[in-house]
Amino acid sequence: MRDDAETGLFSYTQILHLLKIEFARARRYQYQLSCVLVEIDRLGSLGDMHGSTFRDEVERAVADLLNRHSRSCDFVGRLGERFVILLPHTDAKGAELLAQRLHDRVGELDVRVDDRPLRISASIGVATLEGDDSIFFDTVLKRAENALSEVVSRGGDSVTLAGAT
Repeated sequence: MRDDAETGLFSYTQILHLLKIEFARARRYQYQLSCVLVEIDRLGSLGDMHGSTFRDEVERAVADLLNRHSRSCDFVGRLGERFVILLPHTDAKGAELLAQRLHDRVGELDVRVDDRPLRISASIGVATLEGDDSIFFDTVLKRAENALSEVVSRGGDSVTLAGAT
């Protein structure tokens, strides 16, 4: 059950449990599992400048977008202030394609402050677990976090695939 009160997404605990289950399935049945980690750029600053209600509205808008543009077999959840999408049976190319589409759509969100448009952007890290390359369920998440850190260190507002140069 999706119970994140603000966004209707899987909670931190639920998404980690689902990651553990999907990791075990991917290893057993030898399919690829991808992870997309999304961070709204300057979210803290937006909250400071425009208030917590505005910040919550932006988070809900992004959560809704992620839900609408993910497959029914994908799992969309929260990891603190970040969003995560688990993509069973998805290779690196497919995950990166989805991430790029989501990135573009976040930039197109109609967000307004005092009836003026405000552009929202996102930094996205993508990682794929292929075959038996790890024995730890959170490896794909750590790889996505590293890719996201790389994006943020370059100024954000883009997508990076873990291991890409």
